[in-house]
Amino acid sequence: MVKSPSLRGRPFILEVKVSAHVDELETDAEKALQQIYDKRYMEELLAEGYKKIDCYGIAFFRKDCEIRFGEGG
Repeated sequence: MVKSPSLRGRPFILEVKVSAHVDELETDAEKALQQIYDKRYMEELLAEGYKKIDCYGIAFFRKDCEIRFGEGG
């Protein structure tokens, strides 16, 4: 979780997974993003007064990477 110094700024939440195989990158990135929503990681930021929160589910396999983007708030 990275917060902005101002409540008008845009904080973001990152959930990172390591994939066992390159073919699992897309699925694991989706799982990472879904974990942010399932575990309600953005609730703390919303309680502090942030209005818009960016969420990123990221999966790595060696030097390959897949990213999924979502919004909260």
